[in-house]
Order: sequence, then C-alpha cells, then structure tokens
Amino acid sequence: MQQQSKRYESLPDKLSLHVGDEMQLLDRARISSEQTEIILAPVELHRRNIQRRLREAELPRERFRFIDAVDMSEDLLDTRGISTKSIDRIDRLSLIRRLLDESMSSLTVSLPVGISTRDSQHIEQIRAEVETITNYHPERLTAWSATVEELSEPIDADTEELLELALDIERGLRAQTGKVVTDGDCIRSATWELSRTDGEVWLETYSDIERVSLFGLSTISATYADFLNAVASTTSTEVHIHFREATGPYLKDRLPALFDISEPGTEVFQ
Repeated sequence: MQQQSKRYESLPDKLSLHVGDEMQLLDRARISSEQTEIILAPVELHRRNIQRRLREAELPRERFRFIDAVDMSEDLLDTRGISTKSIDRIDRLSLIRRLLDESMSSLTVSLPVGISTRDSQHIEQIRAEVETITNYHPERLTAWSATVEELSEPIDADTEELLELALDIERGLRAQTGKVVTDGDCIRSATWELSRTDGEVWLETYSDIERVSLFGLSTISATYADFLNAVASTTSTEVHIHFREATGPYLKDRLPALFDISEPGTEVFQ
C-alpha cells in the first residue's frame, strides 16, 4: 500500500499527519546520531518493534528518545515545580467507592438505570471514557450537551446523566486527594502549562528537541490530541503523527475536529 502523508491547512503549521511512513526513522538515524527527536509510542510492544527495526538496520537508537506522553508531561511539570505524584487505578476505585458510600446524597445526578452504586469499576469506566472523548474541555462538553438535545427519549436523558456522573466523580476524586488523579490529568496539566506559557516551559525542558513523532495509533484520545496540539501550536518543534494503515484515513479526517478548540488543556473545572 502506498504510504501517505498530508498537512492540513486547518491544523498547526508544525503538525504533519501520516499513514504508515514509519521507516522515515531509518533515514533520519542515518543522517545524525544526535538525540533531537522524541518517539512517542503509547503501546510498549510498538516501541520495541521500532527499536528492533533500528537494530536490524544497524542504526543507533541513541538518535531517538523513547518515552510516552506521561513521561513528557512529568518532565514539563517538574520544570515548573508542579507535583506529579499520582494515585493508581486501585486507589482510584477505592476513592470512588468512598464517594458513593459517603456522599451519594451530594451528587447532583442520579445513576442511570442499570448502574449500581457498588459497581465502582463501571463508574470508573464511564469517567475514563468521558475523559478520553472530551479531555474535560468546556467546548467539547458544550458540544456533547448540544448533541444530546438532538437524541430521542430516553437516550437523551441517559447520555446527559452519564456525562454529569463522570464530571461529579472527577470532582469528587480531586477533592479527596492532593495527588494527580489519572495519567490524563498529568498530560492535561502539562498541556495547560504549554498553552499558558506560550511554549516557554517547553524551551526550558526540551530546548534540543526538534521533532516529536507519535507512532502506533489505532485511535487517538482528546487528551493526546490536545497535548500534541499545544506542542505544535506553541513551540517550533515539528510534530508528526503516524497512523496505522487500517484506521489511518479515518483518523486523519477526524483529527482536525479534535484540534478545533481554543487553549488546549483548559478544563471545565477551572
């Protein structure tokens, strides 16, 4: 299949989208051994596959820094002295159970039909999916509510209740701990620092990085999209997103809409 890449006029000038083209890395590794590129691969297996191909081609891996968006976010927040201590999923489920046991009367919405107050894993899944889709950005949440109004009963009420439940649980989690609630929370905080400082925190942290390349995506969350949007919009660093062959065309068409927000990293909770 022919490899494709395209730059969209509606996206930041420093952002390029690709379907395939992963082995452009080999060409760049041959040109220079200086570590000026970050390779983001959310899935560890895909990261190892890229490293294996470099070894097989007898090219230095030192040309690239292999990390994920959480690592990058922690680096950026550490630069500004912002705590990145986080809770894990088990602690999060425990806090959700405590919220439901102690504070159910304070929640502003009732649980949708079929969701038990004891089913903390299901409630955490709802919270995580809302975070993935909206990244808690006010403009996306407004769009969610506007779309709900076009749905038929009772789907419209249930969908709005799921959104409100996720927001209430997120607020409750933050109120119970002084730590980062999720990996997405960490990435979102770093995204906001990039937007707020107009990229200054990037220069303080990654002044030698010329390119960030994201590989191995079969889908892309609003959280990742906002982070890369902030990097591409506020810094001189090139951002390249490489989609997989099967889902790449669909994701390339979807990405401009994900990027069409103001001030990435903004939260409704602010």
